[in-house]
Amino acid sequence: MPTISLFPSEAVGKIKPLNGVGGGPVTSHFTYDATGDFREAGIPFCRTHDIEYPFGAGEFVDIHCVFRDFGKDENDPASYNFTFTDEYLKAVRNAGAEPFYRLGTTIEHQPIKLYIHPPADYEKWGRVCSHIISHYNDGWADGFFMGIRYWEIWNEPDIAPCWTGTPEQFCDLYAAAAPIIKRDHPDVKVGGCAWAMGYGPFAEQWLQRVRDEKLPMDFYSWHLYMHTPRELQLAAEKVTALLDKYGFAGTEQIFDEWNYAIWGDRLQRCYDVHKTYMECAFMAAVMSTAQDTAISKAMYYDVQMLMNGSWNGVFAPVSEGVHASLRTPARLPGYYALYAWNVLRQLGTQIGVRVEGGDLYVTAARDEDGELAALVSYFNDDAGYCLQPPPETAIRIDCPGTPVWTAFVTDGAGTFAPAEVTDGILRLKGNSCALLRMKKV
Repeated sequence: MPTISLFPSEAVGKIKPLNGVGGGPVTSHFTYDATGDFREAGIPFCRTHDIEYPFGAGEFVDIHCVFRDFGKDENDPASYNFTFTDEYLKAVRNAGAEPFYRLGTTIEHQPIKLYIHPPADYEKWGRVCSHIISHYNDGWADGFFMGIRYWEIWNEPDIAPCWTGTPEQFCDLYAAAAPIIKRDHPDVKVGGCAWAMGYGPFAEQWLQRVRDEKLPMDFYSWHLYMHTPRELQLAAEKVTALLDKYGFAGTEQIFDEWNYAIWGDRLQRCYDVHKTYMECAFMAAVMSTAQDTAISKAMYYDVQMLMNGSWNGVFAPVSEGVHASLRTPARLPGYYALYAWNVLRQLGTQIGVRVEGGDLYVTAARDEDGELAALVSYFNDDAGYCLQPPPETAIRIDCPGTPVWTAFVTDGAGTFAPAEVTDGILRLKGNSCALLRMKKV
């Protein structure tokens, strides 16, 4: 019988904010409002990339949306269009989350690329970014004092739908813009570059340039789409080794795009997986894996009500008529992975766990009063698409003091449904997960 042993007296570290997301709580041109759901799940960060894609790309977040005419004076507030981005970021803050602002542009899949080209003037582009930061942090141009800490330069410049220039041109852009941002706003964190392959040759070339020219880099962000948590473990090791190689050991790593994916002609089927309880188990397993790597923050892609929510395993649209506004989306099973992770974050301290038996991913936490919780994912997708899920199993939970547990299980029979833990035994179906909380008696 697989066994999970918990060691409450063994403090491993802090539970990391890994339940961040791409997109904000009020989406689809402000017609879906998940503010209450965000608050309940304690979403810590909302990354502002692909906002309102594809139909809202003319108004939200992107440099070409905020500063529409690159020929205008970047020092003149009248040159900027902040209207919709203001509302979007206010909604993020209202939901208790922190914006993680991507400076750049949305991915472009169409054959004719419009905005992913190298800017005509790299330093002017950097000054535009600086003014955007001033608007949201310093009150410039009738702005705000949001205290947004993270400012990420570009998204996935190492793939064709996001950058038409050469690696050298991108390095030139970063070398011009990052020092301007850091000079004008020394307290913010600037970095990048949301690499599609965090240990690839393009990223390595950029790191060498950052090192050689001593360019500002407060964090290193990268992405991975996968169907097994083992892929994340291997990628995280490679990214850490690459940062060490160029003298950036200890640099903050931010994993700000991830989801279940098998690329190629099989991708369409993944969109169906995203809506199932398997996605919840996958998400829990990925966050548990990330907790034990050098990753400091993570943001699941994506929770917007767009493109029929293809990548969204957290919310599903609810139709209330074409003229309805402020509809509340329905929770999908994946929501409860984010919710459960927040339970661990609120307790605060990761504790020691020993797992005997395969296909189990476990993170456990306690608070100062000794309350305990554990997130358990029983997940194996080596065959892909849950074609050969592991069989239902009984799992023994060992813990000093033999606490009484309350279990909330997400599987094919129920979503975050109460379940019995009898004599320390939890039963789970294959590719499902459970949140265990110590019952207060």
